[in-house]
Amino acid sequence: MRHLFIAVVVILLITLAGAAWAQPSLIGPSGLMRTPTAGTLDALQFNVGISNVWADGGPDESYIYANVGLTSRLELGATRVELENLEAETLLNVKLRFLGPIPGKITLAAGAIDITDQVDASGYLVVTHELGAGAISSGEPFSHPQVHIGMGSGLLDGLFGGLSVTYRGKTDLLLEYDGQEVNMGLRHMIFPRFHLAVASLDTFDDLALGVYLASPW
Repeated sequence: MRHLFIAVVVILLITLAGAAWAQPSLIGPSGLMRTPTAGTLDALQFNVGISNVWADGGPDESYIYANVGLTSRLELGATRVELENLEAETLLNVKLRFLGPIPGKITLAAGAIDITDQVDASGYLVVTHELGAGAISSGEPFSHPQVHIGMGSGLLDGLFGGLSVTYRGKTDLLLEYDGQEVNMGLRHMIFPRFHLAVASLDTFDDLALGVYLASPW
């Protein structure tokens, strides 16, 4: 079943292969903390970063990643992941946004994390919708309130989703359910193009910290 889901995602990417700038998750692909959103990097945009998870009762995790937008809809990336006391693996990731963004409507994307199945090949479909001013103020200090809902296999383990909102144009406040646990965190722009990410994962059991550099265009 997992391989069938991956095959469907890859077929969508090939047959369907518009701009939504996106920020990386802690594990690499554009998203919240552990889950993807429907946003993709624009053509020739890129980001590179590192993150670390200090786990309570489990192995610590470290990630080094890079992502690039091949077109305004197609994002490719690679993540070097290392679990404490285990050999490091390189995950190849891909995401295609094939609907949106359309003001007031949904953005839809399909993708796969670890397409070569080094750890756990994980396909997904995800929808992002920016809420109207009736749900939360679209002006200062808050802007771009979004809801994200998806279905995935492997690492994503069924239904996942989250909420995000930007505070004063520099800080993203994040809340997600990754298919198993609730995570919350923030991303803050320290300098132009240089960002810090902090998160509490696994329902407040684990702590994560990351930094990344975004392209200047």
